[in-house]
Amino acid sequence: MVIFFVMFAYFKVTGKHGKYPYGKYALVSLILLIVFGTLFFNSPKGKQVIKKGNAEQAERTEKTVKPTAKQSTKSTQSSVKQTLDKTHALLFNHQVKFTTNKSVLTIEVTDKRDTVGSFKLTTVEILKAIKNSKYDQYQQFNIIFNRNVGNGKKRTILKSMFTKKTLEKLDPEKAGPDQLKANADSYYEAK
Repeated sequence: MVIFFVMFAYFKVTGKHGKYPYGKYALVSLILLIVFGTLFFNSPKGKQVIKKGNAEQAERTEKTVKPTAKQSTKSTQSSVKQTLDKTHALLFNHQVKFTTNKSVLTIEVTDKRDTVGSFKLTTVEILKAIKNSKYDQYQQFNIIFNRNVGNGKKRTILKSMFTKKTLEKLDPEKAGPDQLKANADSYYEAK
């Protein structure tokens, strides 16, 4: 059948005329394939093949990654630090500072050259890390990205605040970088 289609296409493209009507042969082959395929898949053996294929496909799609007990018992700071060490969103060297004041955790990241887009992606990754940690002790999370402008001075580029209630409702997998402003309790982005 494939050969008939190729020969039919070749003669149509080149404008030459072949000795045999390849188009008709290709059409007849296709009709035979459809008829015999339908007969096979309606037979008991064909239904068994379909059932087995569906079961294998369902098994593949049902596999989900569940957080292990080890992930959910990590401290929030170590989970965030590990995420920041592994992230590919921040391309350049950065400094991380954690500050806790009563029930408020502030995560402050300072670097020289990364973009606002990189900071937004990193914010989403930080939110995932917080959700996969033991964060019950905190009521508020401040995530701040600063630009190191030299001489020990910093300029805030991106700042967001999430309360514990907001974070519990938030699904970081669905809340991408563009939805940060809508999902955060307070949000600031430098112009």
